Amino acid sequence: MNIKFCFIVIISLVLTSHAALAQQRSVKRGMCWDESTQPLTDAPISKMAPGVSWYYNWGQTPQAASVTLIGTADGIDFVPMCWNGAFNETALREYLTLHAQPSTLNPYLLGFNEPNLAWNVGGSQMTPQQAADAWPAVRQVAQDFGLQLVAPALNFSGDQVGGRVWSPFEWYDEFFRLCPDSGIDFLAFHSYMNWYSAVSWVASEYFYTDANDNLFSASNRAKYPHLVQFMDDYLAAHGHYPRMLLTEFCSGEGNKDGYVSSVDSQIDQMTQKVQKLEQSDMVAGYAWFMGNTSQAPSQYPYNSVFQSNTPAAELSELGRVYVYMSSFDAEKYYTPGEQILAKDYIDASTDGQQAKVRSNSESGSSIPLQVEWQSGAWTAYQVSLPEDGDYTLTLHIKSTADNRFRIYQGALGAANKKLDTTLASTAGVWADVTTTVTLPGGQQTLLLYNMGTSSIFVNSLRFDAAATGIANVNPNAQPSTLHAQQYYTLDGRIINSPSSIVIHNGKKIIIH
Repeated sequence: MNIKFCFIVIISLVLTSHAALAQQRSVKRGMCWDESTQPLTDAPISKMAPGVSWYYNWGQTPQAASVTLIGTADGIDFVPMCWNGAFNETALREYLTLHAQPSTLNPYLLGFNEPNLAWNVGGSQMTPQQAADAWPAVRQVAQDFGLQLVAPALNFSGDQVGGRVWSPFEWYDEFFRLCPDSGIDFLAFHSYMNWYSAVSWVASEYFYTDANDNLFSASNRAKYPHLVQFMDDYLAAHGHYPRMLLTEFCSGEGNKDGYVSSVDSQIDQMTQKVQKLEQSDMVAGYAWFMGNTSQAPSQYPYNSVFQSNTPAAELSELGRVYVYMSSFDAEKYYTPGEQILAKDYIDASTDGQQAKVRSNSESGSSIPLQVEWQSGAWTAYQVSLPEDGDYTLTLHIKSTADNRFRIYQGALGAANKKLDTTLASTAGVWADVTTTVTLPGGQQTLLLYNMGTSSIFVNSLRFDAAATGIANVNPNAQPSTLHAQQYYTLDGRIINSPSSIVIHNGKKIIIH
């Protein structure tokens, strides 16, 4: 292999391809996009595509006159919606005929939008009877094109529809009474609840467990028999209850039970919600509300994914985190010598000891995000080690104080503790810190835990075999290193291509 040094940055397709990310892109992660104010074009799609796999616009077709990245490996999928009973079936069928992709990752047809909400707050304001009357046409389109049918998306509302207020349980129960042959594959919900714990409840308890006052409590089984029958029938046919799509979510309840008062607080709740949604087997997909808003990123509710509602806009701070944060890829195990981006954890602490994800603050680094381990915070990574023995852990961190640091195997607990040491301060600069940990061979999950009293910022880490046992701090070390048979792009992604740009000892090179 002939290696030539080059001091000119040459743009290569590998630098923008999300296919080479160490973690696979999440098939769950989606985006709401208001095409009435800005049709979605290739420029914003390319910025979202590293982490977002699908979007919808509350309509039957994309609106941009010319767009090439919808439905491609380097772009995102479009998911159509029948907003209410008056949806344009002709346009939907024409679009699906021209763009049918049986192998698409997100072959959904979304049902009616918030039928238990009034028109003036964005709902389609449909009684269960109106929805049941219109549903056969929706079901037929899904059947004709082999799409998975998603139920009408309900929200928690105090609005009157048809002269009464409908809770999600009540609306679904009456709908399934009127339409028992619905053909529905997934439930759908929206949630603007401020707090991570509330969305966790919606995603795992409200419909799916026997705890508290959820659907399957004794009283609710008697109260909502048609909904329970639908759920039980689906369970009998498929071996599990119908999964859900959370097709709108962000913290947007104002000052209810406390105020999400800044971009940082919105990001902190978002990352915890995404973690729960990715980890839940009962959640098939979710979509952030929303990609393009009329408010600036610094305006309430601080949910804008882009800096402005214009085609050339860059991702906002929240948008960078949503796009690049972990996909919680359970199939990915890191091997010795392989760089692990700190953001790509498989699990993390939440609530008071939350691991905080933000844009990487290291000047000149192309790693997109960093993680802040607050006191008591931890993140977990899946590794595959060839044999029992000592391994050197290299952390690329920034800290202002010495901090106690632990590693646990599998879960917190004295029996699982593998390392208890002190990470030396880096005096507020980014630096490599190394330590040695004795680990068994095989696939395993390791929890990296800040036991100190001050924060540690980390953007990458690496395990290496044949550890020396000598701990050191090296402020001049580079976070990206070239290892045998493993090459990295400028933003830290692993590639196998013999013709691309890589980082070697801090220099940009071309491998031919």
